[in-house]
Amino acid sequence: MKKRILIVAAGLGITLGGVAVGNPITSHAAIDPDIVGVGHDPIQNVVPVLAGNILDSSKYATFIGPSNAILVVNGQSYRENTNGIFHVRLPNYLDVGDSVVTKFISTSSGVNSATRVYTTTNGTTIDPQVSPGATRLCGSTRPDSRVTLFVNGEDAGSALSFGSGQWNIRPSIHIPLGSNVSVRVTSINNSYTHTLSSPVYRVTTPNPGSLPKGPQLVQTVTDQSKDILFTATPYARVTLLGTEHVADSAGIVHVILGTTLRAGTTLTATMIDDYSHIREPLTFTVISSR
Repeated sequence: MKKRILIVAAGLGITLGGVAVGNPITSHAAIDPDIVGVGHDPIQNVVPVLAGNILDSSKYATFIGPSNAILVVNGQSYRENTNGIFHVRLPNYLDVGDSVVTKFISTSSGVNSATRVYTTTNGTTIDPQVSPGATRLCGSTRPDSRVTLFVNGEDAGSALSFGSGQWNIRPSIHIPLGSNVSVRVTSINNSYTHTLSSPVYRVTTPNPGSLPKGPQLVQTVTDQSKDILFTATPYARVTLLGTEHVADSAGIVHVILGTTLRAGTTLTATMIDDYSHIREPLTFTVISSR
């Protein structure tokens, strides 16, 4: 009698802000077709959906897909997920423009989904908007780095990024209306050798009474949703239904609902960024899935 062996690679997980974060697993599930049968698998109709962006300043990324799947990112496999939401820790920082190739593998049939390729984007930012005469600028980049501020090409001061990659600088010169402002970043421990640069920001007059951009929904929320995902700024605090949730270093907030919400319910998410700036609240309505 033929001996059949089914090997399943168990995924390990760590916890980030109360959310399980998947570590790579060392092998895929070995599937015996005599056991599971052969046929069309629904996973062939889906691809990994990225929440937010993959930043060169963060090792974390969040993908959405079926819960009965293994997520493969640049050849690394991740099983740990919550209701089909995969929070993964990449093995290293990526650079702007690097491709990230993703797919799913069904845990029941071993069938692969189609691949989807994402591109790494710039995580070195100045945020919120720089106002004329600003006395403190804040932003994000890679941890353990020296951040140098430039105003119209002139060195205007520097600071070290925190262990989380956050930084703030009090400019040594006045920042007039219409200035071009940017930062350049270098490693202080040789963890990377190239210079990181933010976009160039044009200093404009903010609208009176307006607040900086707050949280944004990743997906429509329905009366069948088990989770709500927001994009925010790294380590921002987003409050929904009376509970505060902290964004990861890629600015993703994952809210796990204890119960489904009634269609037509209106909710408001408020946000305070990592430098205690109050951001514009987001109000949205739960949509019927029928």
